[in-house]
Amino acid sequence: MSDPVVKPLDSLVAETRRQIQPYVFRRLEARRPRQPGAKIAHTITVSSGKGGVGKTNIVANLAIALGQANRRVIILDADLGLANIDVVFGIRPKRNLTDVINGTHSLDEILIPGPCGIQIIAGGSGISELAHLSPEQARRLFDQLRFLEDKADYLLIDTGAGINQNVIRFCLAADRIIVVTTPEPTALADAYGIIKVISQSRPTSHVSVLVNRAESEAEATFIQERLETVARDFLKFPVHRLGYLPNDPNMYLAVRQQTPLLLFSPMSPAATRLRAIVSEAFHEAVTVTAPKSGIEGFLERLTELFGGGGSAA
Repeated sequence: MSDPVVKPLDSLVAETRRQIQPYVFRRLEARRPRQPGAKIAHTITVSSGKGGVGKTNIVANLAIALGQANRRVIILDADLGLANIDVVFGIRPKRNLTDVINGTHSLDEILIPGPCGIQIIAGGSGISELAHLSPEQARRLFDQLRFLEDKADYLLIDTGAGINQNVIRFCLAADRIIVVTTPEPTALADAYGIIKVISQSRPTSHVSVLVNRAESEAEATFIQERLETVARDFLKFPVHRLGYLPNDPNMYLAVRQQTPLLLFSPMSPAATRLRAIVSEAFHEAVTVTAPKSGIEGFLERLTELFGGGGSAA
């Protein structure tokens, strides 16, 4: 009688995954709906028609501000293919959204803890196939996303720049859409482009405009009025004002240090304005922790400069 054939461990694990996967996702689909009156996460998609307008930095700092208001916040980096929210926070995720889409890990397993209690779901940077999800991959992702409502008060979704199907889908699915623009004419034209597509696809969408890098409040108001007027006259669609962030050199310094502005320079002009936006638009009270002064603050900063502070890995 011949000896039984023993499969390699890796082969057994892979085979077991394939066998159990249909049952796992069937269980996800059968999940009971939330009880009436239970807390539901508020979903906010942040998008822009043009790249380079500071969208991802705004997502990171909005999350910090909401975290400082004692809210549970999860960032979903939905910039499929060119994700970089992890770069803003200076972290190096071992797993990302790719693993969820491919079915090898759950969202729970890839959640990365961030500052102020926020959690981050890193996207799949440089993986072009993620920009074209198959129906099965999309279903797998959405099944997993259901569980986030139990874990957050706010889900901030950072989409890619431009107007493609995935960007529009994330926008249309959210409770609220923030379109980020700058005073440059090309950024304004592209912002109007994405507003136009959203208005035609779902006329009931709530779209707010945030003007970044404005030289003054007057300039930001002028830009918002232009977008409001064009959207009203040509699209019959209301566009709301979220506010503006001033052109603040501290933002560039924070980016270079891979630290969100609200932690790098909490009393800077842009950080102050952003907290005001969170207070006015989301009715959240943000608690500011001022940088430590004196010997303690000096030693803490010195330790970081000499590499002793470390960054999240």
